[in-house]
Amino acid sequence: MPARPLRSVLIGDTDHYPSEYIFGVAQGMALLGHWHTAVSVRNDIDVIERRVEQTAPDVIWGHMLLWPPGGPDVAAALLDLCRRWRQRGTRVIMHDGDARESTRYPTDISDSVDVVLCNHMADRSAWNIRQVRWPYFAFVQPRPSVSAGMFLCSLAFAGRLSTAGIYAERTAFVFELKKRLGSRMLVFPNPDCRHTLMRTPELAASADAVLGYGRPESPGWLDVRVFQYPGAGGVLLYDDVERAGEFLTPWRHFVPYQRHDVDSVMLAVQFAKEHGAAIRHEAFQFVQERHTSVQRVEQALAEVLS
Repeated sequence: MPARPLRSVLIGDTDHYPSEYIFGVAQGMALLGHWHTAVSVRNDIDVIERRVEQTAPDVIWGHMLLWPPGGPDVAAALLDLCRRWRQRGTRVIMHDGDARESTRYPTDISDSVDVVLCNHMADRSAWNIRQVRWPYFAFVQPRPSVSAGMFLCSLAFAGRLSTAGIYAERTAFVFELKKRLGSRMLVFPNPDCRHTLMRTPELAASADAVLGYGRPESPGWLDVRVFQYPGAGGVLLYDDVERAGEFLTPWRHFVPYQRHDVDSVMLAVQFAKEHGAAIRHEAFQFVQERHTSVQRVEQALAEVLS
């Protein structure tokens, strides 16, 4: 790496919704002492080109690079931009964090991209670039938060809900739990809090437990909550114990429950209430030392610049 700070630009859907990846890359780069900026993929290509030219980046981070709003023509223009900057020595990193088994847009992108960071182990060989296992992470925070009244509850769930598609099964389970726990369970988004990502520290400190939900059918995939909430001092309940156990220790860093078993969650909530203080302390220390945005950004940079 050069003696000066690295320069990087993220091209992605920066303004449309809160993205763990976009925020984490910005946080990790800043805390590592590098200079970082971002430009929305929804801008005209000439605006994106100008921002990249102004930055003269060592690294381009791609978010939704192959499936941007605007469709295949926009993707083709972005890949062409990346290809030209790669010819000038810039390294290009792409992110694929979704729980999918088949490759979206299976085409050779090796002229434009150096490496893809994957929150799964599904085959992406059609892209003809290196695929690196890169789970999500916790955001860096120096200490756990104090609790906040609006988040006090026995169990919290924060995430997308839908009666159709890949979220339907999870949504039905969340509503079953809500029926059992009533006012003791908070489900977000709700009218009082429509976005919880930046409220993670308070939510983690306030809820007796936070519900996670694995997808064992998707090889190698990990719920973002596996690091998000333990790393903020929260007590995570998680069902895909084998997958999470690659990184965290059950009963020490999170509380297991049986998949789709409401009674199992009830027992886990009670365990969290009785033993939460020790789990919060252990999980916060462990994840903040090993699984934050800083460690993930360091890993990604080493893949392309070492």
